[in-house]
Amino acid sequence: MNYFLHKDFEISEKNKNRITLYFKNIKTITIPVVLEAKNYTAIIDVKSFLHLSNFDCFNCLTNCCVQFPYNFNKKARNVILNNLKEYDYLTKSISILKEEGLTESEIINSIKQDSMLIPDEHIDSTFDRCTCSCVHIDRHLCAIHKICIDKNYTLGEIIDIKPLWCSIYPLEIIQNDNILYFFVPTKQNNYLAMNDSNFACMDIEKSKSAYFRRNNPIGFKSEDYKPFIISYENVLEYIFGSNFISEIKFTLNLENTTNTILQYNKKI
Repeated sequence: MNYFLHKDFEISEKNKNRITLYFKNIKTITIPVVLEAKNYTAIIDVKSFLHLSNFDCFNCLTNCCVQFPYNFNKKARNVILNNLKEYDYLTKSISILKEEGLTESEIINSIKQDSMLIPDEHIDSTFDRCTCSCVHIDRHLCAIHKICIDKNYTLGEIIDIKPLWCSIYPLEIIQNDNILYFFVPTKQNNYLAMNDSNFACMDIEKSKSAYFRRNNPIGFKSEDYKPFIISYENVLEYIFGSNFISEIKFTLNLENTTNTILQYNKKI
């Protein structure tokens, strides 16, 4: 048993038992899904998809994109290579590596070949977070996602370019052979999650606090919070298929209406 796409992230026997027990004692639905060209059986913590969320990154100052993703595909690397000036303006990654003594040719080869777009010896030492995380006009954003939006890429194109783990965050998937356990991190199950989701976008009460509102005065209105299945509808449908969405919404007795892609364009 491991977190999907993170086979090296070992789940302890204690937590394996907790995960198994948790899914035995909640309402779930079981449906087939195809993910990265492989067939799986998905067991879904359906109630967790009602969790209220609002991924309005343009109006948030929280620094949440701090981990290295599991993989960058060729499309992501090409977006960076074709937009090196913008990428460096947003991240300073190229400038920093040059200051560390690398030539531009070495940096380009690293973007083409290395797992995290930089030489391994610079992971955790020179860079302590994803090399695509950036601060743009005091907002913590994803440089790849921003470049794609600026160039009018479609929703599907952006999802295909970014690491899958980044596109589905904060959704958690635990793999046990060909079975995938899906859940949205909530207070009820949060200790099962690999990722930190203790942010205002996933906690409407936190968004109401004086401290958060003072630092984020533009957005995060209570009426903008929607069930996760609605906030992420188009993303989830593109990745997991329309049946994934319709089964969850039917079980939750939600209207099967089509969402817009505005939410995903706000989440960068």
